[in-house]
Amino acid sequence: MSISVIGLGQIGSAIVPHLLASGRKVRVWNRSPAAVEAMVALGAEPLNDVRDAFASEIVLSVLFDDATVRQVLTQEVLSSASGHAVHVCMSTVSPDLADELGQAHQTAGIGYLSAPLFGRPEAVRQKAANICVAGDSSLVEIARPCLESFGRVWVVGNQPRQANVAKLCGNFLIGAAVGAMAEVSGILNAENADTDAFMTLMTETLFSSPIYKNYAPSVTGARPLPASGLALPIKDMDLLAAVSAQKQLGGRLLTALSDSLSQAVEMGFGAYDWSVALGRAARER
Repeated sequence: MSISVIGLGQIGSAIVPHLLASGRKVRVWNRSPAAVEAMVALGAEPLNDVRDAFASEIVLSVLFDDATVRQVLTQEVLSSASGHAVHVCMSTVSPDLADELGQAHQTAGIGYLSAPLFGRPEAVRQKAANICVAGDSSLVEIARPCLESFGRVWVVGNQPRQANVAKLCGNFLIGAAVGAMAEVSGILNAENADTDAFMTLMTETLFSSPIYKNYAPSVTGARPLPASGLALPIKDMDLLAAVSAQKQLGGRLLTALSDSLSQAVEMGFGAYDWSVALGRAARER
């Protein structure tokens, strides 16, 4: 089975070595050449034109946002695809764009799945990603062996947009946990209490889960996560807020989290991981 990977950011570059290790032929495309050269050094085949990616049986796209997806995956690109191709969009994009892509792929006569993943680059490198997949069940089974080379597949629906909504909801749950820990750290700091000792108590007992264990020391400042910026979580919260508004649902916690992220940017923490930014903002208000 031949596979193409479009987009070689941190996640895309972490996926390619697993695909190569499984013995598959892997082609790669990226707008900047340095990332392509790094993957070619591992055994991947470079592509000069993104249209050539769709000659493969499986195409994984790992692009940043709606705008980038629209710029790269044009109707012209899709119409050049071979009829046997299955495109798996792994980007965290808006559900509305997932609908647009589904229609565009149907017009082009190629398969389409949404499969955004949970997992930082280090988790992907450890084959520990959790991948939300939605779309036609027969296409899911075609793509499953490829996806399972770097994570666990969770089928969350038969319409591609459902995976995108699920990913946004999951990111909101993570952000809500981070935001709550940040507020707690601010309260404990104001009381001159041992915040790290409290977080250890929580993460070893009531909240003994990966999210709390990974983010708590970053929130308190004991072990900050690498800077990743607030643009991505703000984008995701805005996308989920749009879904909530379309369905005329309430979203008080979502609004509160979005406001906290905006305030962190105003306080000069926009370049940090959201755990660091929200934690510092809570302690320095």
